Amino acid sequence: MAEMRGHDVNPGLRPGLEMERVVSVNANMVIDFLGDDGRVLSTPSMIDAMERLCRDMVKPYLHDDEDTVGVRIDARHIAPTPLGMSIRVRASLASIDGRRLLFHVEVHDEREKVGEAVHERFIISRSRFTTRVKDKRAKTV
Repeated sequence: MAEMRGHDVNPGLRPGLEMERVVSVNANMVIDFLGDDGRVLSTPSMIDAMERLCRDMVKPYLHDDEDTVGVRIDARHIAPTPLGMSIRVRASLASIDGRRLLFHVEVHDEREKVGEAVHERFIISRSRFTTRVKDKRAKTV
């Protein structure tokens, strides 16, 4: 196994790793403020699909106590996708720098490219992360 700043990394976690997923755009994923004819995929829902795909892509390569959290996304939502149409989300792991993972993501609907992003995630220790959240919560209550 390779080493990533103090911990072992599965050698399968490498730049060039890719994953794709098809998602059906449902009523929970669309905007509603433009009336029935304007019910299209919302930008937050598109970004959610991007982030989930990136997390799911690398999760099998992480240790039991590890996960990833998103820390940055630079996304463009460039075309509407109507309710009921499917989107194809495709992500590739562009680089690894220590615990930092950088992804390039594209989204296409059944007709055209509708979004793209550069997304950054960090590998974290789940136990340390949840301890930190509990401590923060205790200090604010």
